[in-house]
Order: sequence, then C-alpha cells, then structure tokens
Amino acid sequence: MDSRRNQDKISGLPDFILALIISTLPLKEAVKASLVSKGLNDLYRKRCVNNIVFNESEFMKCYAPNDEKTKRVTRVSFVYFMLGWFSRLSDKAIESFELYISKPVGFETQINSLMEFAVFKQVKNLILDFSDPSWTTNNEARVVQLPECFYNLINLESLKLLACGFDPSRLRRPGSLKVLSFGWIQLRQIMSLLSRSPMLESLSIQNCWDVGLEAITGYNSRLRELVFENCGFSVASSTLDLPNILIFKYSGKVHFFEFLRVNREMKEAYLDFGAETAYNEETGTQLSGLLYDLSSATTLTVCPFLIQLVQFGKDPVRLGEPMETRHLVLNTNMHPNEFIGIRLLIKSCRELETLTFQIVAPRPVPMITPPVFDPDTYWKFRNSHACLKETLKVVKVRDFTGGMYELLMLQFLFRCGLVLERVELYLPKGLGGIEKRLALAAAQEVGMTFKAASVHLRIFLRNV
Repeated sequence: MDSRRNQDKISGLPDFILALIISTLPLKEAVKASLVSKGLNDLYRKRCVNNIVFNESEFMKCYAPNDEKTKRVTRVSFVYFMLGWFSRLSDKAIESFELYISKPVGFETQINSLMEFAVFKQVKNLILDFSDPSWTTNNEARVVQLPECFYNLINLESLKLLACGFDPSRLRRPGSLKVLSFGWIQLRQIMSLLSRSPMLESLSIQNCWDVGLEAITGYNSRLRELVFENCGFSVASSTLDLPNILIFKYSGKVHFFEFLRVNREMKEAYLDFGAETAYNEETGTQLSGLLYDLSSATTLTVCPFLIQLVQFGKDPVRLGEPMETRHLVLNTNMHPNEFIGIRLLIKSCRELETLTFQIVAPRPVPMITPPVFDPDTYWKFRNSHACLKETLKVVKVRDFTGGMYELLMLQFLFRCGLVLERVELYLPKGLGGIEKRLALAAAQEVGMTFKAASVHLRIFLRNV
C-alpha cells in the first residue's frame, strides 16, 4: 500500500480535526505525529498545541552524550528551544503547561519569561518541577523563586509545584482550583490558600516542611483525595472535616489528626509510619484512634510500625470497633512483635474479602512491654473471627520466601478460612539460586501438606 496515499488521507482531514489530534499529544509525540502527514506537520509548525510538556530529562536523553561539558551546552539548548517554541505560538490559549528542569540556577530570567507567557495565555493546568531526583532530605532542596507575574494567574484549575519559592497567601484568585500538589516547598501559609479554594478536590503534599495545616474545614467539603508524604508540620495537630473524602494516604512520622467527619464510603486509606524512630505509651492509642476514624475505607494498607504499636491502644472501645474494610494490605516482616496486631486487624475487619501480606525488610520496633507468648505456637489455635467463617475468599502473599512464620500464618488461615477460595503466592523479583529453590519447596509444601477447611480452595504460584 502506498504510504503517501495514507498520508494524503490524513492531510485531507479538516483543520479542526487535525488540531484535536495534535493538541491532545505531549510535545514529544506531537513532533513524531507531525512527520506522519503534511497536514499534521503544517499544524505543528503553526504551533496549534495547547498541551505543552517540556521535560529536560527526555531532551537530555535524546541529545546529550555522557560528558559533562556537552551536557551543559545541551541544557542551554533545551532552555532556548523552549523560548523559541513559545515565540512562535499562535494566539490561542494554552490548556496545560508542564516544565520539568532540575538545577535551574542560571536560567531564572528565561524561566520568568516562560512564566510570563503562561500567564499571558491564561493556562488552566500548570506543573513546575524544579526538583532533583537525588534529594533525600529537605536540607538538600534548592527552590526557585516564582516571579511576581505567577500570582496573577486567574483561571487555574490544577497546580503542581515542586522546589518552588511559593507564598500561598499571594495567589490572587485561587477559587477555581480543583487540584493542588506541592513538593519540596515550605508551606507555613497553606491555610491562606485552602481558605480560598472552595472547589478543591485533590490535595497532595510531599517532602514539604513547615507545613502549617491547622485544619481542613467544611469550606473544602468537595475534597476527595488527601495525600501526605514525608512532611514536617509546624503545628502539633491537624483537624480534618472530610465528609466526601475517597482516598486518604499518609507516609512519614506520626502526626496527630483529629477527624470531625469522614465519608462513610471511603475507597482507600494508606498508612505508613516507616520514617518514625520514636514513640511513647500514647502512640498505640493514637494509632488505634486513627484506624477507628478510617474504618469505612474499603481498602486499608498499614505498615509494620502501626501493626506492632496498635496492640498498646488504651481505648478498648475504639480498638474493638468493627471496620468496613474489604481488602486489608499488611506490609509486614512477620516478626513475632506483629502477631497480636495482625490478629486484632483481622478480627476488626468482619467483612474482609481479600487479605494481602506484603513481606518487607525487617524493622522490629523495640516493644515497651514485649508480648509474652511462644511465636512457634501462636497461630496453632483456632478462633472465631467473623471474616474467616463468612467472607474471606482470597489471600495473597507478595515476596513470599517460605519463611517459618509465613508458613505458620498460612497454616492458620487454611485451618480457619471456611470459605477461602484462592491463595496466591508471589515470589520476589530477581530471586535465584538456593533462595529460589527454598521458596519453591515451601510453596510445594503449602500445596501438598497443608489441610484446608474450605473444599473450594486453590493455590497459585506467581513468579513475578
């Protein structure tokens, strides 16, 4: 078939159809598409693209060799390539503008010019990412001060800022914002922005410091997703009124949240306190209260720290409250210090349908008063947990190596899971040699020697 004839067919499409095709593509793909036909190429040259993505890493990957001198020259070429692109744009508005460039020191004037153009075009969706993938702590972060013109953006619906010198109180008209995402930024004045964002549906704060989040009130009742990751707070606690929240995720050190209202139909809650290095006798009570507040989540993921500390909760009413979780994900190293917490969580999830064990590297928390029991016999006794008798149908073990406590846990579930239908064992990635042979032997033992209470149970081995 004649390729030129196919190109002519595309070129013969009306301009507005061609504009729709090319405007929905990222810049890199738009360049490729422009080579397919004359019509797309003409439109590309006219710069009829309203979703623009400039990613330094992709540009450098394509054009820069490994030597540092050429990389520096290529970075300069990348910046002036962006400026040239904007200088030839048509007068139409830009829907989205994304800029990813690490270590932008020395290019402040050019970045200001790009920002002025984005403001002039009344961009609705804006991403500015000046972060460096090598950063691990806030002390390494180097922020780029946003120009004065940035605060004049008036039609923003989605804003994502990383490593920017940003003052939330100065954004003049944030009322149309639906999505806010921050990373590597000081956010002491975050309340001034939230109090003027009634349309907000998603808020993500990652690797930020001095976060002054005193409260999320009913003014932000549209909020559906709330994410915190490795943040330092300037307040001792945060009050959350979340009547319509669907997703709540928290990773970092323990921070006290007081929930006023929580949606009774939450989709997901994720809790990871792996960064925590200290605790006191009240920590268990605090974590038990957090679980109680998030008890409506359909999918709940918890970390080893929470599993180990939750047994020390001093509020037995909250700790015994039924949870509505259908899928429980336990990030665990199967340490005996976790056993009581695992049992408490399974017992609380009375309508549990899927139970996933994600085996992680050992990080046992020194117990205030270590549990007194024989770990080798702890799982040998039957119990009457409601989910084991009526609802639990699927058990998954990810990064299964066939350790003794993994096998004891599986034996327990085989004996007590009256309606269990599937057990899925996933071997770790890259497992080889003797470790793989041991894991395969353990999986074979599960399938051949473990006695199951359910006649419908099937076992699957997955080699990831």
